[in-house]
Amino acid sequence: MRTLFLVFVCLGIGYGVAVSQFQKRTANIENVMGTRRDMEAAIVEAKTSDLQPGKIEVVGGTELDFGTMRLGTKRAHSFIFRNVGETPVEVVYKTSSCKCTVGKKDAKTLKAGEQTTVDLEWLAEGTQTDFAQTATIATSALDQEEIKLTIKGKIGQAHVFDPPIADFREFQSSEEHEIKGRLYSFEDAPLEIASMHWSDKALSQKINCTLGEYKKLEKEEIPAYADARYYVDFTIQISKGIPAGPISGNMIFVKKSRKEDAKEDGKEDGKPEQVELSVQGRSVSPIRVIAGADFNEDRNIFTLGSAKSSVGLKKSFVLSLKGDADKNVEVKLGDVIPATAKDALKISITEVKGTSAKLKMFSVTLEIPPGSPTVEFGGAFGKDFAKIVLETNMESAPQFPMYIKFRILE
Repeated sequence: MRTLFLVFVCLGIGYGVAVSQFQKRTANIENVMGTRRDMEAAIVEAKTSDLQPGKIEVVGGTELDFGTMRLGTKRAHSFIFRNVGETPVEVVYKTSSCKCTVGKKDAKTLKAGEQTTVDLEWLAEGTQTDFAQTATIATSALDQEEIKLTIKGKIGQAHVFDPPIADFREFQSSEEHEIKGRLYSFEDAPLEIASMHWSDKALSQKINCTLGEYKKLEKEEIPAYADARYYVDFTIQISKGIPAGPISGNMIFVKKSRKEDAKEDGKEDGKPEQVELSVQGRSVSPIRVIAGADFNEDRNIFTLGSAKSSVGLKKSFVLSLKGDADKNVEVKLGDVIPATAKDALKISITEVKGTSAKLKMFSVTLEIPPGSPTVEFGGAFGKDFAKIVLETNMESAPQFPMYIKFRILE
């Protein structure tokens, strides 16, 4: 019994020494709202009081989306801090990210029901990208030591498209398609477009753009584009019969030139400014290639293979065409590019018997006869492919281009 008593005495002495040493070490350690003893006293007082502890509510939330801001412009927002508890709460600025400025940094004690504002300011700098900046405010409220405020948005240039990319995704070449959008201007001068054109001349007759009416905006009229001054709606149309395959290019909007703007920019010739919208998608033709693993449909590449000149090469694939019932669909060879591929390739096209009027099938044979000179179209880059163009009498798919990959060795 005496031994057990001594053990308890030793444990009690050890605990007392440990607590004493901890209190000495932490007595003057600063918390965001004061020393450890200050915080302990505040917690005890709050727990023993009949009043509801003070609590900060940020009216409207702790996050704000500025939307798209023009490069070089400045925006500010006041977050409202309200004490919804019954005991006072102290609010103190703590820190902010490097590009976000806090307007008011003085400590403020809010009595029950009182409120104050914390002003955050942001200067849109850097390249066109998303931004998010934060500020941390400390409080003396229980379980609310920090409140993080966030402002975010996009940094835009003088002109911004919505949507930023016109994506047609996958579409049928036998049908017409369109995408609507809007061009915003952050300039004070009225927005005026002189002309629009597609970046690829070969498809300029198949991809067009029309404009709606020009509109002037009051500041912050459209929250997502609060700094925009003007806008114009547009529609991009793709006509029937666009060749099968990926579509990737730009719709180019040419602004009307202004002599006064040109002088300010140091451009005495008054060369008009261009604004470009990226357009992408994939045209799916009513013409399909049946060739198994030899045909890459995503890249529209047929692999003929490689062989020695003394042996030659020969492969076939089937072309399936969904045509109109009242038209007798025909297929013929249009062209072979470049000239070296045209000299090497022998191409024959024959109709597969027994097909219907709506679905016609043709067998296409590509042959390089034995004894042909060496030639290489390995397909590492676009210029390294041969290209054949098959022509039809179908309005929805007048041409079907294909890339051919082959090598003839010594």
